Amino acid sequence: MVAEHGYAETNVREILGRAGVSRKTFYEQFPSKDDCLLAIYDEAAQCLRSVVQSAYERGVTPRERIDAIVDIVLEWVDAEPGLARLCMLEVPSTGMVGQQRVTATSAWLSAVVADILGDLDVPELLPELIVGGIHQMLIQRLVNDTSELPTLATDLSDVWSFVERVAR
Repeated sequence: MVAEHGYAETNVREILGRAGVSRKTFYEQFPSKDDCLLAIYDEAAQCLRSVVQSAYERGVTPRERIDAIVDIVLEWVDAEPGLARLCMLEVPSTGMVGQQRVTATSAWLSAVVADILGDLDVPELLPELIVGGIHQMLIQRLVNDTSELPTLATDLSDVWSFVERVAR
């Protein structure tokens, strides 16, 4: 519902109808619509952490690791655009609590990128800049045209090649 109509336009009654649950059952699980949305986000963020960690471990070189992580994130966004919109666009719109959730995920991803950059001579803010930049690029594609997602992996790999050349 949120992916189709946006968070602000979705009400609990519509959620109940789509989910086929009673109001009582919903409120036994979630004190509010916000809590329901944040529970979905938390589950998605945990899944993202798991697949990113797995992709990281599959790679040996920094290039293999970053490419594997970018590929897995792009595959997720392409396969689950509604959930990606919910996580990247709707959760932050809920206010401070939603912003904090997204910020925590971004900080974790930035730490992973910092670890990948390892011994390269790069500015300390580069991991955060990379994660934030990719996040914004994904939002633009989710809002405008998801058909560009498949080419994004190659374009980002080219950027990584540039970073490696400059940082050595």
